[in-house]
Amino acid sequence: MASVNKKFAVEKGLEVGDDALVVDAQTNKTGIGKTDAKYGLDVATTANFDGVLAAGQVGIGSTQPAENLDVIGGAKFQGAIKDRSGSAGTNGIVLISANSGNNVDWSDQAEIYTLASDANNSIQFKKASNGKFQGADNFVYDPTNKRVGIGSTLPEYLLQVARAPGDSANGYVQIGGTFLDSTGAVGIAKSILAASDTGELVWVGAGASVTNIIHVNADGDDGFDGFTLKTAKRTIGAACTMAQTGDTIRVAAGLYTEDNPVIVPNNVSIDGDDLRQTQITPSNTGVDLFHAKNGTLFQNLSFVGAANTGAVIAFPPDGSAGIITQSPYIRNCTNFIPNSQGLKIDGSHAEGLKSMNVDSYTQYNQGGIGVTVSNNAYAQLVSIFTICNVTGITAVSGAQCDVNNSNASFGTRGLVASGVGTVVQTGAVSVVGIVEDNIITVGSLTSRPHTGQAFYLGELFNNVRSISVTNAGSGYTNTNPPVITITDPTGPGGSTAEGIAVISGFGSVTSVEVNATGSQYRGAPTVTIAAPTSGVTATASATMAPVYYTINSATPVTSGVSTITIDQTLPNAVGIGSTVPFAKQSLILASSYTFEHVGSGLDINTARPSKGGVSIPANQAISEEGGKVVYTSTDERGNLKVGDNFTINQQTGDISGDAFKKSIQSQLTPLIIALGGQF
Repeated sequence: MASVNKKFAVEKGLEVGDDALVVDAQTNKTGIGKTDAKYGLDVATTANFDGVLAAGQVGIGSTQPAENLDVIGGAKFQGAIKDRSGSAGTNGIVLISANSGNNVDWSDQAEIYTLASDANNSIQFKKASNGKFQGADNFVYDPTNKRVGIGSTLPEYLLQVARAPGDSANGYVQIGGTFLDSTGAVGIAKSILAASDTGELVWVGAGASVTNIIHVNADGDDGFDGFTLKTAKRTIGAACTMAQTGDTIRVAAGLYTEDNPVIVPNNVSIDGDDLRQTQITPSNTGVDLFHAKNGTLFQNLSFVGAANTGAVIAFPPDGSAGIITQSPYIRNCTNFIPNSQGLKIDGSHAEGLKSMNVDSYTQYNQGGIGVTVSNNAYAQLVSIFTICNVTGITAVSGAQCDVNNSNASFGTRGLVASGVGTVVQTGAVSVVGIVEDNIITVGSLTSRPHTGQAFYLGELFNNVRSISVTNAGSGYTNTNPPVITITDPTGPGGSTAEGIAVISGFGSVTSVEVNATGSQYRGAPTVTIAAPTSGVTATASATMAPVYYTINSATPVTSGVSTITIDQTLPNAVGIGSTVPFAKQSLILASSYTFEHVGSGLDINTARPSKGGVSIPANQAISEEGGKVVYTSTDERGNLKVGDNFTINQQTGDISGDAFKKSIQSQLTPLIIALGGQF
């Protein structure tokens, strides 16, 4: 072994063994156990340091220490650890951050204390009395069942809030901020929390019950349950398939295309947000839009779409409407579908009352029909307005309806009552009927006859309803109109019809006015128009109408017999045994009705007076085939009518009827003079 007692210098480096010690003078790095030193001192094997002194940072497990001492991995201390004051601490105390996080100090139980005896995740609180952390009697977390109790030490639910025992003063719970329901939704203004069908809390509109309101809106989905605005259905049809008695289908503003017919269950209401903004259109033409059943309600809806010959609302034709005890009700709706029927009430499709009711239903369905009531059905119609309809309101085959405060504008015909219904019972004359009397006694009855029924005695006779000119002819003059000859009736005690020819300025017969309808015709009589002095002879034909007797009153049935007072008089004696079939008369009772330009046409662009439209007063109210329209009305001229035979012209003050036309002033003035002018 060599010994050097003096300083020596190595300029380019030093190597001892292969890699025992390598000193690189160029990089100023020394390696022990390795030849490619990366650091000032790079030791490949275990090293022992009795002391460490470093001017910079020391890294243990870290090649780039970020702190004065940077330790990565586990550390074991067997000696004392001192805080900033040089204290090594005592048993049971811990190091805590001090001096705003710049130092650490040993801390005792005055700062940190635990009495946690529960399982993991128990909640501890710092008590004000001793500043120590421990459990609380009024706030409990049950980690086993994952429950929280406030005022309850043994919570039975996820969150249970209860008053402290003996505390009756504080029972309030306040929740601030935004509250989400079970779907994560935020309630809109005036919403309330309600339970869904699965028991989950959901936001719904104020006052709503999630079990009886089904929502429909334009952003909905028919796959949703419909119980909330967020889970609304997309179509009314889908809502109807799940609706039950007592449910309301609430339809938001929007356009809804429905796979019609949509069957509405018993006692289900369809309620739109707004008459103008809630619009429904049928996807199938030629069939009805809605089939209504007992107790249904339609309100605040508009029906729109292309021309459709179906009805907007009707009874289902399969008879599934059953017994009607509470009439379907239509309120505040408008029908804009051309050629459609706004309301079809067919008594053959329902039992019981066979009825529907209307309050404010406008029919602007050009070329269509407002309301049809048929087959012994019944309707109460208030504020129904028909515009440009073929017929405003029609009652046929024994149907009857009451109409109030309504209107027919433009179109072809206003009110039409036609025919009678099916025979409900048949009796036989039991006492000879006397000519010109209005009493008839009928036997073999099971029920009391009543007003609204019609019947005939033995044989159904006819009278002349109108005369149509088939050839106007020529050569006639107003100063010498032709004589109209109508053949006599063949029935007993009949009277012959009479007519008057109306001559145009060109010498032709424009019409024949019937001033006496005659009676007891079995068939249509021959109508002859006298020949002109020179020219072509006009021709005409008669249109007949059956004659029924109507009931004013009837006595109760005793031993099958009832004495009936009729509204007419008997034209001939009626023999005992003559059959008497009773049926409901098709009847419209209309009060405060307004006719405006009825008969002027179906197209609003040509029916208006300013566009050349001309009304036909005879088309306002039509009674035919035994049906009857009983009405009071005002037309666009201000004419006030009480039925067909009494008119007050409010422009002139004249009163006119079948047998007179006189000024009311000319009638009252002589009366006042005769009474001495006391009026």
